[in-house]
Amino acid sequence: MGAVCGTPNAASADAEVNVADAARPALSPIPKCDAGDKTVVALGKFDAMHRGHRELARAASKMGAPHLVSFGGMAEVLGWAPKLNVVAQTDRARVRATWAEACGGKVPGEVVVPFADVRRMPPEAFVAFLKDTLHVSGIVAGSDYRFGFKAAGTAEALAQIGEAMGLDVTIVDLVPSGEDDAKSETLETKAYTAQVSSTRVRACLAAGDVEQAARLLGRPHRLVLDASQAYASGDGASGGETATYPTRAALNQYPAVGTYEGVLPVPEETPDAKPVRVTVRVTETEVAVTAPSAADLAAFAGGVDLTARAR
Repeated sequence: MGAVCGTPNAASADAEVNVADAARPALSPIPKCDAGDKTVVALGKFDAMHRGHRELARAASKMGAPHLVSFGGMAEVLGWAPKLNVVAQTDRARVRATWAEACGGKVPGEVVVPFADVRRMPPEAFVAFLKDTLHVSGIVAGSDYRFGFKAAGTAEALAQIGEAMGLDVTIVDLVPSGEDDAKSETLETKAYTAQVSSTRVRACLAAGDVEQAARLLGRPHRLVLDASQAYASGDGASGGETATYPTRAALNQYPAVGTYEGVLPVPEETPDAKPVRVTVRVTETEVAVTAPSAADLAAFAGGVDLTARAR
């Protein structure tokens, strides 16, 4: 659930920035909500936008107007290998909207802070940045949250520093995965985090366990494809109409090679329409979506909720 604003692997040439000398990134304050509630941020990576992340948003909504704050460009700055997001960038607003019920009718906002601008800040300077630059009045974080230069700050330190600066801080316990790992052979041992985590969600998708992924996410995993990249269409092997895409058309993480049952989302403009069930076949190079008819496929906008692996 936690994010790291700084890392033990930072280059030795890096130097900590003193509180008084810390340059404030050129970011605008988070706009005040129309209702006048104070601005409260939930801190994290929010890669998978899973149930644990939703609990952070819920806690923030109880304190004021909730906003997710994450850090962009970490992979580029730290030299990590690029990988697809769990949630497509184009799908994040939809997921946040589904959290409104858990957040007392409030749809959390989202702010992405350039990681390069804050990575060298010590814990005190980072909290001061939240208060003075983003105009935050409250902070929520998970109990495993680490922040500041070389991840020096803990959740306990966040609460102490925030209180000293006049901010309300809530630390949220990790959400248990609820999975019986003794009966599961799906994941590698290192992915068996006891709590709901993006690491575990990614491991489930890599193993083709979209059902466990859905339980961790609190919703089916939605695979989003760039529909314009379909390069073949025709009759499916077992009936229906099939469109085939290169795997590079995937805008977020696709599951392991295999065949999956899925549902095409109901368009907002036709809320009374019935969901269309499809089959999704994933190979090393292609993703093929088979719908009952050409008309169903013609309405495919690129998103498909994966509900189960075909037995």
